[in-house]
Amino acid sequence: MIFNKKLIIVVKICVFIFTFLLISACGQTEKYETIEVFAIETLDNNQNDKGFFEQTGYKIVNAITTIEEGKTHMKSDIKSIEDFYDMEGKFIHTELIHSYANKSKLLLTEEGNTSKETLQEPSTILIAPGSAKNLKLNNMTQEEQDQVKKHVLAFMEKL
Repeated sequence: MIFNKKLIIVVKICVFIFTFLLISACGQTEKYETIEVFAIETLDNNQNDKGFFEQTGYKIVNAITTIEEGKTHMKSDIKSIEDFYDMEGKFIHTELIHSYANKSKLLLTEEGNTSKETLQEPSTILIAPGSAKNLKLNNMTQEEQDQVKKHVLAFMEKL
């Protein structure tokens, strides 16, 4: 009987300490959000005879990347709209992509998922397809960032 009472007290103390550690560790997180608009060349999946990947065209991207990191966890969330074009600038398709990952440093677990949908109309904003090869909009105004964020989040509702 006395042994059971001591065991219960030890378990209660361990639960209290574990809860305290979780609460104190979760309070120290940093969160970063990046809103980007850029164009980049796309490459073939297969190498040519010389061992190079040949350019197949380019894509224009509007993206929101959110990273949250604490002592016990790391989370990433990427939402993007990607318009694909061939070498002549002819539109191919659009991909809506939402990808997230969670990693617990405390429990040593990882989880994540990626959702994609293909559209048949150009959907990115702020970069015109004709002038898009290897271009990144640096120093976007707060208004442009808000516009891109609102635009991308509206498309994510379709996933």
